[in-house]
This record gives sequence, C-alpha cells and structure tokens, in this order.
Amino acid sequence: MENKLSAAMADYLKIIYLLEKEKKVARVSDIGRKMEVRKASVVSAVNYLKRAELIQHERYGFITLTPRGKQAAEAINRKYEILLDFLQNTVKTGENRAKEEASKIQHLISAESTDKIQLLVNTLNKSSKVIKVKPKSKGKTKKRA
Repeated sequence: MENKLSAAMADYLKIIYLLEKEKKVARVSDIGRKMEVRKASVVSAVNYLKRAELIQHERYGFITLTPRGKQAAEAINRKYEILLDFLQNTVKTGENRAKEEASKIQHLISAESTDKIQLLVNTLNKSSKVIKVKPKSKGKTKKRA
C-alpha cells in the first residue's frame, strides 16, 4: 500500500509516525520543523493523507495515524531502519551519508528486496569471525647481521 504514495507523502507519513511514537500525537508545526518545510506544505500533505485515510486530523487539531496509516508508516520506517543498519554496519558508510542514502533508497526498493537485505545482514552477523590484526610496529627494527 505504501508503494502508491509518492516519496514526499511517504516521508510525511514516516515523520507523523515518529512524532506519534515520541509525543503520542503530531502537530502541523512539529512536522514542519522536523521536515524543514512551511506550514502550508504540511497542511497540503496532511489533507492528502487524510483523504487517503492514512491519518485523522481535525482543523487546528492533533494528527494521528489510522490503523492503515500506522501499518504503512511502520513498513516505510522498517525499510529505512534495515537500509540504515546495512549501510552503517555492513558497508561501513559514515552516519550522515548512510542516513541520506537510506532515505533515498527506501522509496525505490521493494519490501521483498528489503527482507533479503535483512536476511543477508543476519547471515553475515552470524558467520562473521572477529579477526584480530596485530598493529605494525612503529619503532625501528633491528637488522640482523
């Protein structure tokens, strides 16, 4: 179902989900601050998501996810978290770049492919052996005669 949402609408839904987890409800001003957009943009997105029956919102009131909206938001957030974990801990991408790239990829990748990435990460984590590498000596080496 979240595949029918544009990337922008999926981002709004995810932010509402995260705000709801943090504060129990979301407000237009909170969403605008998190996404660094104007209130007018948020109101437009909120109206769209309300028509899609993904959120509940009364004018000037709190925004909450419907059960369907929560399910879609959890799927979107799950993709992001799996991709972020993969990029940071498996590929060893830096934190900021990993967040940026996970945000972009989450809109392009299927749930099936995300599940396979998760399976790969789990397999690699189980089979990884820690290899201790002895650091090279910084001192001078003695020459043999």
